[in-house]
Amino acid sequence: MELIHNFGKKTIIKTVNDLGGRGLMLGRAGGYLWIGKNPASRYQGWFCQIGGRLIKIIDDIRPVGAAGFLALENDFWRVKRIWENNRESFFLPAQNCLAYEIEKPAEISFFLDIKESYKNPDAEQHYAVWEEDGLILAVCRQISGLPLPEIFLAVAGDFKISKITNEWADRDYEWDKKRASPPFCRRAFRPAAVSASRLVFAAGGDKEETAARAGRILNDFEAEKSKKRTEFLNNYRAKVFWPVLPDKTAVAKAAAKNALRMLVKTEKDSLSLRAGWPWFFQIWQRDEAVSLKGLAEFDRTAATTVFWRQFKELKKNKYHFDTADGAGWLFSRAAEFLKKNFFDGEEKREIADALERAIGWQLRYRTRGGLAVNTDEKTWMDSLERPGACVEIQAQRLAMYDLARRLTDDPEKKEYYSQLKDGLEIIARKTFFDTQNLADRFDVEKNKHDFTCRPNLFLAAYIYPDLLEKSEWRVVFENALAKLWLDWGGLATIDKNDPRFCPQSTGENAKSYHNGDSWFWINNIAAIAMRRIAGGYFKHYIEKIFVASRHDILWGGALGCASEISSAQSFDPAGCPNQAWSNATFLELCREFKK
Repeated sequence: MELIHNFGKKTIIKTVNDLGGRGLMLGRAGGYLWIGKNPASRYQGWFCQIGGRLIKIIDDIRPVGAAGFLALENDFWRVKRIWENNRESFFLPAQNCLAYEIEKPAEISFFLDIKESYKNPDAEQHYAVWEEDGLILAVCRQISGLPLPEIFLAVAGDFKISKITNEWADRDYEWDKKRASPPFCRRAFRPAAVSASRLVFAAGGDKEETAARAGRILNDFEAEKSKKRTEFLNNYRAKVFWPVLPDKTAVAKAAAKNALRMLVKTEKDSLSLRAGWPWFFQIWQRDEAVSLKGLAEFDRTAATTVFWRQFKELKKNKYHFDTADGAGWLFSRAAEFLKKNFFDGEEKREIADALERAIGWQLRYRTRGGLAVNTDEKTWMDSLERPGACVEIQAQRLAMYDLARRLTDDPEKKEYYSQLKDGLEIIARKTFFDTQNLADRFDVEKNKHDFTCRPNLFLAAYIYPDLLEKSEWRVVFENALAKLWLDWGGLATIDKNDPRFCPQSTGENAKSYHNGDSWFWINNIAAIAMRRIAGGYFKHYIEKIFVASRHDILWGGALGCASEISSAQSFDPAGCPNQAWSNATFLELCREFKK
């Protein structure tokens, strides 16, 4: 079987023995399509945003009698499934619409599983199916967890209906078994048997509107195809990419941009960035803030719009977020955007005022003995109890003091923030640095150091490199790499010799999540930090991380998307298949390489 990326005239192909849970993903207007050879997960299929919730509509579509699966093909604006005797293509033309074509007209089976994404009601759902005005209509009624009493599916096309089948089919989801994510089996509903070359599916809460939308897209099918292709070309016609496509790095970079763009959510006059498809479709402040720099690499407007939405939320929440690092990441991105002149004078003053107030809150409620402190499960390693003073949180606080110092014109305030910064530098060095290693955490209640080796020290170097001299960072990195490095090109989240280390990802069981699993966003940031400190010296590690992240995007979980994690013991992308901060930090890493 082959995996194919087509980017302009550039084609990249990889032959694999087994697709496993891999597939191709498209996203649009709050929904997504994720298809593979066969449905390997209950999160694969076609999902729509209806009634403010993510609803699964279709489990699978396929030609009856398709034989000899050959390839999955990614055109960026559409995806294809190729068989020995036929070729299918899919794209998302409008909100809650799916367009399907098959090269040779055939009998097409499509299977429904209408349910809220996270919920798994009994398979015997209440469907009704009928033909009306040249359309196939199906309705799912009164299912627990659905946002509306009825959800309609309208199918338009050049089809000939063989029969209304009302059949059920068993589904075994092998990838969900691997992730320890029950239920592993469901039943999908086949409403009808149709012969067709072109189908349009529309879903919604109103029968007439849904039917009209399906018919409209069918009538404008070729125009909609052209529109999607043109949209793709316009997004990537940038001088760096078009028409010169030198190597697979350019394709991976374009794919990461495309995957990140899938996660942008428009609501009224605001933008937000989902943490990931398919199950991290929530808006998480920390993930958004980390991802802003990568988003700004290709969409400054979107990045700054998300920034100002978060900024308003910070002020509304009295200048803090619920996490230990949320405000730190937001002001870290503010500092970088200021360097790029993204803000005018009034905006700078607004940021300076909010920063002053945020620091005041943190000094009042989140400071002990001069150190920045947090409660349990408030850092990005939220499956762990890391109370007290964490190394990356000290770096964030130092960066905030430094930014406040640089933004103020008041000599007294400038001196005040300088004193805060200098004081914390001294305390942090004394508390965390033993001349060879950086402690991960200091328990202020127990007055106890935690020198467990974790990759958070790379976060500290990325956020505030002035904490140590470059020569000191080099020693710290060397010692950490000896304990965390994975030969395939990643970092474990805990010392490999620690008894808590889990070499194999445990899926939805969080045992390995921050005690073994390698996170692509952390790996990318570690590579950036190493390059800035001593790029030549750490060249081997930097390049291995870059290649692993690139390989994940091109050939890993959802093809063309950056995964959340990999097992530590071997390169095995897992977790959320399209993770915002994994895509975004890969784009940052490309910028470091000027690729």
